[in-house]
Amino acid sequence: MRKILRTLSEKTGQYDRLLQLYFRWSLFLRRLETRILIPTLSSSAIIRKIYFSFFSDVFSSEMKMYILGRQHYLERSLFEQSNPSHLRRNIHRLEKGLMAENRRELFGADYLLETVHQFAYSVAELDRCTLNDWAFDVLQQYFQWSPNVPLVEQAKQIFTEVAYTKLLPEVFRGPYVKGPTDKELYSRFSILAKSRKSVRSFVPGSVPANDVLENAVRLAALAPSSCNRQPFRFVVLTQSGMVTDVARLAGGARSFAEGIPALAVVLGSTAVSPSPGDRHLMYIDGSLAAMSFMLALESQGCSSCPINWPDHKKADAALRKCLSIQAYERPVMLIAMGLARDNSMVACSVRKEVKELLEII
Repeated sequence: MRKILRTLSEKTGQYDRLLQLYFRWSLFLRRLETRILIPTLSSSAIIRKIYFSFFSDVFSSEMKMYILGRQHYLERSLFEQSNPSHLRRNIHRLEKGLMAENRRELFGADYLLETVHQFAYSVAELDRCTLNDWAFDVLQQYFQWSPNVPLVEQAKQIFTEVAYTKLLPEVFRGPYVKGPTDKELYSRFSILAKSRKSVRSFVPGSVPANDVLENAVRLAALAPSSCNRQPFRFVVLTQSGMVTDVARLAGGARSFAEGIPALAVVLGSTAVSPSPGDRHLMYIDGSLAAMSFMLALESQGCSSCPINWPDHKKADAALRKCLSIQAYERPVMLIAMGLARDNSMVACSVRKEVKELLEII
């Protein structure tokens, strides 16, 4: 419709006039929002609820994702099914209790039984794997150090009946003492961090090899994650037509979408917690993992460019037609990947000074 109106206005010689009217109208609406709407919304919780219930659906997609994520999480937790996120969270909580300097004699009592049940369900569903190895080692250490009270004995009996055999018996996956930091680590990391720049001109067809992608994801998985739930995954597109179509959905990549060799879609999930307070974990943990992913790519000679994915219903719907995405998942960002063209230019993008970013109290 916009193209048709623009064509008609250009043919009739009214384009410049209509453009001026459009700018004036936009300025009027922004001033109205700044002086009336925002002050009103900020001063009254009731008016905010009414406004976002009846006049704006800007948060509706996030609310729907949270509800569907909570449903998926609870169904897998309450009806004798394996819920990896639930098991990861509880094992991490026990792990933190085990390594506490002033460790209590008994801790984790309120979630101990559900943890051993989740371990049993996980073994039944996934058999031998690193997740179950980790849970086994932490639970075994927990039972060694906990007092012989009825609750612990009951949980220990359930744990013993699982009769789990580790995937890697020689690797202990419980708490351990961290070694000293390499003194040269900062200088090497500084070189890597300064080397990584957002590249938008790639060598045609320079799709990263599978081992490069696997290495990058392996390091991305080491990024900090709340209770080790890791509510993200990487979907890598390598077919040129699909790469271009998906990249065009993000407004910031349309100018170079056709030249992207491969594209990673970082998908976040709300199905890792029943708590509404955790609904933003996928953005926080997904972004931490994405940064490690890009640095790992750079260390292997593969350039990248993160691409913002705004909350836009049409773009989300179009992406879901291209990819298999769960209803409780949505993109955190896109990452363009490939070899940088010779003599390709990158933005200087002067960063803020340390004094602007750091406050020491």
